[in-house]
Amino acid sequence: MAKKSALTLAPVALLTFALAATASAQAKKSGGGSSDLANKGVQLAQQGAHEQAIEAFTQAIQISPKDARLYLDRGKVLRTLQKFPDAVTDFTKSIELAPKDFQGYSERGATMVAQNQLEPAMADLNKALELKADDPPTLERRGLAYYNQKNYQAALDDYNKALEQNPNSTLGLNRRADAFVALNRLQEALPDLQKAVQIRPDDFTAQDRLRYVQARLAPAPVAATAAPVRAAPTPKPTLMTRTNIFIGLGALLALFIVIVVIAKLAVTRGTDDVRDN
Repeated sequence: MAKKSALTLAPVALLTFALAATASAQAKKSGGGSSDLANKGVQLAQQGAHEQAIEAFTQAIQISPKDARLYLDRGKVLRTLQKFPDAVTDFTKSIELAPKDFQGYSERGATMVAQNQLEPAMADLNKALELKADDPPTLERRGLAYYNQKNYQAALDDYNKALEQNPNSTLGLNRRADAFVALNRLQEALPDLQKAVQIRPDDFTAQDRLRYVQARLAPAPVAATAAPVRAAPTPKPTLMTRTNIFIGLGALLALFIVIVVIAKLAVTRGTDDVRDN
């Protein structure tokens, strides 16, 4: 995967959904002034105007400083801006005001995971699950903490529990696929990533993961069998070369000269024999 990468923060869509839920509760709990500002903060966060959203939540807190949910919502926006220490401060204040509310622990734990502070993150996430067992977002967050600790089987167990309750969570599907890949269980990662892309075609991270897994699962190309290389036949020597022709002519000339000399000697000897007689 691609090399494989793990998600550390929930998408903005999840943030705004969570903010809308807490704003509804605030409207019932708080006075009109702070609830109106809280709703304004939610709307601004949904529009991506995070700094203005923080200002709206801050004004709401000034009116209702004991409303734990206002700190919770502002902390989420601060975390989206990666202002992690400020977010942790808000989540801690939320816990102080509402120690029985699992959300403060869950959100602070998620922020600790984002900073790779895994031990305090695990403490917060375990406390959140103690207060609300099997909460899907908290299970996904603890699964990520386990994953970062390289405890892939424990991460997989948490993702399985979360997806049993929310099977269409693209965040959970992506993260479970990461755990499968880490465990070298690529065939099981494939359907999670295919489903994540089907639910969110614009999820480019899931698309990258899917391509990585498909490439890993693709059979290795079979190398073509090379035809045996035949040695080139040794060329037969050519007799009719220029050199050989000159050598042959020279030999014939020498032979002719020898014959002539022999013939002359024979004639001379015959003449001498006649004179002697």
